Amino acid sequence: MILTFAICTAAVTHGASPMLGPPCPQAAEYIATAEDLPGVVAVAAVPGGGGFLLCTPEAMEPAARLVAAAIDAQPEEDGAASVVKRVSELAQRGEVGAPCAIDVRADGAIAIADAAGSIRLFEDGRSRSIGEGVLGEPSGVAFHPKGVAVSDRRAAAVVLLDDSGHAIARLGSGQIGDPRGLAALDDGSVLVADRLRDCVWRFAAGVDGMPSASGEAIGEFGSSPGQFNAPGDVAILGKGEECCILVADELNHRVQILDANGRFVGFFGMHALVPRMGAGHIHYPRSIAISSDGSTLVVAEAFEDRAQFFRLTPEPQPPGIPPSVELISSHFGPEIACAGDLLAVVDIESEAVGILDARTTPPIHMTLMGGGGASPQRFREVSALAIEPDRRRVWIADRGRNAIDVYDLVWDPTKEPVVDLFMPRLARSMRLDAFAERMRAASASKASTTPSLRTPDPADIAFAGPDSSRVLILDRANMAVLATDLRLGAGEVVSLPKEARVPEELAVAADGRWAIADPVAQAVFLRAADGTWSTLRALGEFALIRPSGVAFLDDGGLAVSDAARDVVIVGGPNGSARIVGGKGVLDEQFWDPQAIAPSPRGHLVIDRGNHRFQRFGDGFTWNLTGSMGRYYDRKRRGSPGGPPPLAPANPVGSSNTSGAGRVPAANGGAS
Repeated sequence: MILTFAICTAAVTHGASPMLGPPCPQAAEYIATAEDLPGVVAVAAVPGGGGFLLCTPEAMEPAARLVAAAIDAQPEEDGAASVVKRVSELAQRGEVGAPCAIDVRADGAIAIADAAGSIRLFEDGRSRSIGEGVLGEPSGVAFHPKGVAVSDRRAAAVVLLDDSGHAIARLGSGQIGDPRGLAALDDGSVLVADRLRDCVWRFAAGVDGMPSASGEAIGEFGSSPGQFNAPGDVAILGKGEECCILVADELNHRVQILDANGRFVGFFGMHALVPRMGAGHIHYPRSIAISSDGSTLVVAEAFEDRAQFFRLTPEPQPPGIPPSVELISSHFGPEIACAGDLLAVVDIESEAVGILDARTTPPIHMTLMGGGGASPQRFREVSALAIEPDRRRVWIADRGRNAIDVYDLVWDPTKEPVVDLFMPRLARSMRLDAFAERMRAASASKASTTPSLRTPDPADIAFAGPDSSRVLILDRANMAVLATDLRLGAGEVVSLPKEARVPEELAVAADGRWAIADPVAQAVFLRAADGTWSTLRALGEFALIRPSGVAFLDDGGLAVSDAARDVVIVGGPNGSARIVGGKGVLDEQFWDPQAIAPSPRGHLVIDRGNHRFQRFGDGFTWNLTGSMGRYYDRKRRGSPGGPPPLAPANPVGSSNTSGAGRVPAANGGAS
């Protein structure tokens, strides 16, 4: 069986002659769907007609996170297709803590990237790890004629490892922004998707089979043909100059097809307008793989916990008319910030930050700032949000520009909130590379080890101190919390525990404690006021599987959102804990819960898979479900603790909303 990631026999370059032989496919038609694949992030074809292997890092059982199943789509007698799942023996032969990418070689060897910092190889019935201490945060893997090629997000490069795990080349250093899925060609060339730079990089091989250290970009930001918005993976179809390049175009919700020269040929997917829209509607594609005969493509959609099968077709498909649905008004990213009366959320599709008045039910949208682009006061990728508790200034970390922007909001909280697009005023923009240089210079004068500090990559921002003048930046690049002042002058570097892998959210308690959620380490790291660290791997009887958000509660306990369980685990100060929520689409149910933030009327939880947030008041009890235009403060039928499914739609005494900002019955309330 010819493999998806290593099937071209010659380098593909922009200067190549026009394609010979059959043209690239122009589209694909839907075949079948494999459901219930928790957080499926990666898929690869198995040689010899063995279907596909998938990585599901949010599976409840540790063995299943490695490879959940071998699956394929098989036609039935009536012409329809069914999905056949077979539990893989591979799950019993080794364990990967946070599998994020997979590739299979022609001889059956398997490579699985572990986001914790290594590659697990399965060869000849044995398993071993390579890359420890060399790799930072792997995000893609492909067998290469010289060894194994690995995308490393922390290094912002592709690292080529030999069979012993030694780095023999680094590709794209200083070019790549956020490398993800990649493909290695038989001649040694490498193609890698760059989610941050919105392109595919091609590293052509020399006569010795080693890829060039510098790459050539294919594509640019946009939604038109041949443009990308956060591409996440690459697959190759064909041989030599007849190769076709397929790209998982994540935020354009499609798969694009390019010829060997990188020219647009076609696309398919039909953007899903709402979550779980249905068959053939691609929603945030993360990984793709092609069968050995080149006819079938599988798309892994972590956002939907599923993989879809498509049959590649030589002719374009009609665009199709989506069914009549209630459109959503927001695509929330994982970040959220709230201080006093202000709430900030980010729309991952447009890279715009919305500001709401958090005192009302529902919160009222007042202004919007940013939006995608490279011009001033635009954002490339918002990675962290924060609001100063006293001055209500909004902090926005943009990892695409290596900057933190601070905005003043010109408004009068004593007046009725209104929409005002002129409310935000840019107060200052601070370069993170310049901040790192100041930290290095200050450290050098003290003869410490900080001169090795890299440009920070903020995952979260918080404020501490009696006057909230101490800024805490949770920094993935340096695996530390950077404690500095409001102008990012020199400060202190507080290293995270050695067990930390990919920290996501930082919470600060009034008594000086810190809590850091790390889904890859499967832990929450606690720092006491005296500076000592401890590791929390469970709350009460509930083990943490993928803790994504964390917050301190008023009683001193913790709330942790677990994306694998699709719940919030609420722990009390006495060591007890309880589960809030469960997988679903109704009130007090979650689909991929993320960040948690306190607000005047309760803690807000980003329910990202449902494109909304939910709010929980005293005792962490539900009191609101909302997006940027639809709100419910009375539980809908079928929700936990709500009216039974067959109850009347509008029982006596029901209300649509309460408090300021009342909305029409068509937009919210019990239903």
